[in-house]
Amino acid sequence: MYHEHGRFGPPPQWFIKRRGLKYLILYLLSSRGPMTGAQIIDEIERLSMGFWRPSPGSVYPALEELEADGLIKVARVEGTKKYYEVTDSGKAFIGLPSIDKTTAAVNDFLSLAKYIIDNWDVLSEADRDKIKSVLRDLIKAVGIQC
Repeated sequence: MYHEHGRFGPPPQWFIKRRGLKYLILYLLSSRGPMTGAQIIDEIERLSMGFWRPSPGSVYPALEELEADGLIKVARVEGTKKYYEVTDSGKAFIGLPSIDKTTAAVNDFLSLAKYIIDNWDVLSEADRDKIKSVLRDLIKAVGIQC
């Protein structure tokens, strides 16, 4: 989602609480491509760093409403699993530009990095070490001398 501060990435917590689950589902489907309801639940939990795991009782009715409104559609069915994707109307509804998956991944990385920076003091030492290792790899990949 494009935020007023000029960045893309997961909606901030105030957006989720104020606007609701349906907007977050539209964002996920728009940035990640087709997903099942269970994958949406898992991704919301991952994006919120485990602070929120919506119940199936809230996600599946939201998916039904979004589909009835023409904002999402079933992309494919595999056995009992339905994969949903956002429609052009859904993208227009939330004002998201069309971006490729690599750009979406970079945007997610930037949003998560900001979240980690803001919460550095509550991370475990093991998590800090993992992040430091990734940073070293990034520095090496871009050829920055430290």
